[in-house]
Amino acid sequence: MQNVSPLPPRLELPAVQQSLLWRARPYELLRSSRERLGDAFTLDLGSHGTYAVFSHPDALRDIFSADPALLHAGEGNVVLKPLLGAHSLLLLEEKPHQRERRMLGPAFHSRRIEQYGARVLEATLAALRDWHPGQSVVIQDVMQRVSLNVILTAVFGLEDGTRADELRERIQAFLNDSKFNLGNLGQLREEHQSEAWAAYRRGLERIDALLLEEVRHRRELKDSERGDILGMLLAATYEDGAPLDDGVLRDELMTLVVTGYETTATAIAWALHWLHASPGALERLHGELRALGPEPTPAALAGSAAPWLKAVCQETLRLHPIIPVVARRTQGMCRIQGHEVPPGVTVAACIYLAHHRPETFAEPDVFRPERFLERAYSPFEYLPFGGGVRRCIGMALALYEMKVVLGIVLSRFELAPLDPQVRPQRRAVTIAPSGGLHMRIERLRS
Repeated sequence: MQNVSPLPPRLELPAVQQSLLWRARPYELLRSSRERLGDAFTLDLGSHGTYAVFSHPDALRDIFSADPALLHAGEGNVVLKPLLGAHSLLLLEEKPHQRERRMLGPAFHSRRIEQYGARVLEATLAALRDWHPGQSVVIQDVMQRVSLNVILTAVFGLEDGTRADELRERIQAFLNDSKFNLGNLGQLREEHQSEAWAAYRRGLERIDALLLEEVRHRRELKDSERGDILGMLLAATYEDGAPLDDGVLRDELMTLVVTGYETTATAIAWALHWLHASPGALERLHGELRALGPEPTPAALAGSAAPWLKAVCQETLRLHPIIPVVARRTQGMCRIQGHEVPPGVTVAACIYLAHHRPETFAEPDVFRPERFLERAYSPFEYLPFGGGVRRCIGMALALYEMKVVLGIVLSRFELAPLDPQVRPQRRAVTIAPSGGLHMRIERLRS
């Protein structure tokens, strides 16, 4: 019989200090804890509770294959409820989650994703239209504009116009505000707020109104043939034939906005950073892009003709997964790799540490895209979008957008980094290059 121990060893730092490190320097906290305590350790994150952190592939297998009734992911994401709403896929549990995921799944099927190619191309070219040699740009900001335009067209079916323009401006203002921080979102539902927070909440209420207005407008048009995700959801029904009501649609649309706005943009920024820190990898990518022609299509960039581009994206997501951990709240005693985790503890599958295991990835801190051409990794060794039944439903769209945007940028422009030192910096929902990654446009590529 396997020996069973209680929670993994605890980090001996005050809870306040652990919480501050988690907010400001999460990579440093995770790495130092593993160095002191091993693959499994326990953090005390103050108001966020006790976190049992695991990163060994066997532990991740236990977590992602556990009964969903035993490990609740929605409770691990509860900090997002004031923003996303109770009907968000990220907050639902068990059967409601399964039902909603089946409803949303077809919109993110790989064959459907390919139909968004023209919209990704158009959004990227629009963002690059004003680029010229000698200009300096903040890559994170540019890529967030691209991601938002992809969301407005591929998700909402919105083209340029008054409603699209206001929604774009409101979303950018809300998500770029310094108050948009996972540790602060609880203040959105507090009754007694400062004027700054009251104004911030009014901004969210206006976004809600615009989303509901668009839902009702599309219902009146009875138009589900545009090929966008909102159209698919309007045409979808539950098993009993009932459609999704306006509140459910609002929450799912807001979830797609929040999870898609910053995440893909951050991944592209990290890819550009690592490529320009690795001249050999960049030159190999330029050669692959040249072979696709002067203006490679989205299908060519996202397909089998660009294996190095795909490997670059995979390696970027290994070094900097979209989020460093995925959280589950235990509903009963749960056994994970020989540890008995009691109810009420947050189990954290640490993707960041799993991706930096030297036993799995030789030279884990080195940017080596070729490792993904040399071998395949199990879903418990490499898991940039999480795992199990809660794996990110937008994974295929995120990878597709990343490959296409990165390919378009590098096939048209030569860039040079301007930041003397780039470090990981906590943003709202991701960990991005410090300062947003400043780069100079050197010249247009012929």
